This record gives sequence, structure tokens and C-alpha cells, in this order.
Amino acid sequence: MKLLVLGGTVFLGRHVVDEALARGHEVTTYSRGLHGTPHAHAEHVKGDRADVTPLEGRGWDAAIDTSGYDADTVGASAGLDLGHYVFVSSCNVYPDWPDRPVSEDSPTWQEGEGYGQGKAAAERAAHEAMGGRFATVRAGLIVGPHDNVFRLPWWVSRVMRGGRVPAPGRPENELQIIDARDLARFLVDLAEQRTAGAFNGTGPIGQTTWGELLGAAGDEAELVWIPDERLEQAEVQEWVELPMWLPAARYAGTWRIDTTRAQAAGLTTRPVAETVRDVRIWLENGGAEELHDWRSEHRPQPMSAEREAALFRLI
Repeated sequence: MKLLVLGGTVFLGRHVVDEALARGHEVTTYSRGLHGTPHAHAEHVKGDRADVTPLEGRGWDAAIDTSGYDADTVGASAGLDLGHYVFVSSCNVYPDWPDRPVSEDSPTWQEGEGYGQGKAAAERAAHEAMGGRFATVRAGLIVGPHDNVFRLPWWVSRVMRGGRVPAPGRPENELQIIDARDLARFLVDLAEQRTAGAFNGTGPIGQTTWGELLGAAGDEAELVWIPDERLEQAEVQEWVELPMWLPAARYAGTWRIDTTRAQAAGLTTRPVAETVRDVRIWLENGGAEELHDWRSEHRPQPMSAEREAALFRLI
């Protein structure tokens, strides 16, 4: 299969390229070449996502779009000579999420501006251009080696430093995550099989807990569990100061994303402990130093010792 990967050098995209090449496909990546290093065994065409002129006059059996955020850009890409189009969207397309549980049948944004609204508009543009030759995968929390947004690596690196670590909520509180390598495998499956439709791309409901996830990071630290209500009283910034944390009572749908349809289409996820282990290995081998500046403004910063001490005093 001749596969076009829009993106392909930083995090999810690089795993898509690795997966496709491992299956023997002929891969072309398209990016500006500013972030990450193009794969040595894939053709790299340099260009801006907003201008697909360098790709015109060529054809691919399928495209996997890991880097589209708006209708105009994605619509232009879907206008190329492509047999099938697989778009990486987000659960942010659902206005109800994360307040309430969602499935693929939940309403999506139809107007407005913002990340989720842009992804929803991009879905509509690609669907219109491709007709029945289009699949959208609404990803949840993507983790794994080479994670440039650094949410799970933040926790693993904090455990590696040792001492007392403020852990949010209760150890039995649930999470849903998706290893980028598992998501990449599913995306290539959809491209190979020319599967159409909308799919929620994350782990199954009840996949793991905070206790399991942080416990797999290592045994150097003592986890100190701080109830959600105490963290809220201390005005801890949700998802920022303690990455991946949202108060369970106020965001009941965060980890209730229905993935039944994706599982039926072939999505499988590895054990969470394996993902955490591989993130730790990546960090131990200098993974954080390899990161470029792309989306660095979204990376959580280390919590100061003074802030941690203040949180410990809440319990």
C-alpha cells in the first residue's frame, strides 16, 4: 500500500510511520520538517499543511492525517488523489465531554471556535470530500514513548525523583489511556481495510486506575493520596499542575468514553504497566532531551517543593 502520512515525525505520527513500514508499506510523510526527524526509510516531502501543492499530481492508496486541526486545511488534504482517508480527531468534538459519558452517537460541535470545534469541522470537511472513504478516530488521552506533551512522562519522572509525591483523588479512581503505538496500529488497520466511520480511540472503560498507573512508574517514591475536594480547595489547576487530573465529581464523563465500536473494528490496547515501563525506559535513555519545541507551551511544569508541601498539609 502507498500511504501518505500528514505529520509523521514527532509523537503519534512517528509511530504510524514505524507501524506502516514494519508492514512493508511504501510511506510518504508531509511536514515542514521543523519538529522531529523524518524517518530514514520513508519519503519526506517538505511543505506546510495549509498548502498541499507539493503533493498534487500524485496518488496514494490511503492517507493518515495526524496533524489536522481545521476544516480548510483538512478539506484541502482530502481533495488529493487518495483511496481512503483516516483522520485523527479528538473526544473534544463532543460538547458533552468530559462532563458526561459519550459514544460515537453523541452530538458533536456544529459551530463555534476552539480545539474541539475545529476538529469537528475538519471531520465534516474530510467526510464531504471523501464520501464513504473516510474514517475519523476520536482519540482520548494519548501516551507512550516520545510523548512531546509530557503528561504521563511528568508523572513517571516525578516518581523517579523519589520522596513524597502528591497523588490526586483515590488510588481506585479509574483512567482511560491509549498507547500511541496501539493507536497507530489501529489507524493503519483502518487504512489497509478501507474501513469507514467514526471511532472513539482510547482504552476501554475501567482500563486502569490511578493506583495501578502510578504504582507501575517505580518504587522510589511514596504516593500521598489527596482527595479531590482538598485539591479543589487549594485551587490546584486541573490537568495542569497535576497532569491528567480532573475532579471526578464534576467531570463524570472524563474516563467514560465508549469504545465498543472501535474494539469491534480491531482496536486493542496493551497492559498499562507495559506503557509506563516503556515511558520510563525512554526517559532513562534521555527521552526528554530529544523533544523539540513543538507544543512545548502545553507541557506541564514540575511542581515546586513548596507547592507540594502545601498540598501535603491538606490531609
